[in-house]
Amino acid sequence: MKQLREIRSFPEPLCDILETQFGITSAEAFFEHSVRNAAGISKALKIPPAELEPLTELVESHLTPAFVARCRQPLKKRSRGVIVD
Repeated sequence: MKQLREIRSFPEPLCDILETQFGITSAEAFFEHSVRNAAGISKALKIPPAELEPLTELVESHLTPAFVARCRQPLKKRSRGVIVD
């Protein structure tokens, strides 16, 4: 697991917000959230989506291709059983 703080060009103030307010400290967690909910991460960090995209690409360059591919796959919804009326 790679920590966001280990990525030198990732802005320190954004690391502070992610860590203290949302418990996101790893590059993997940030990347997965930014891929699956870019609007939510942009809002949480108070930055426009255009500023989030380069950050996501920066973090992606530090991750394994297999992890990136898994994050970019569509979510699968699974049924939770039978509903009986």
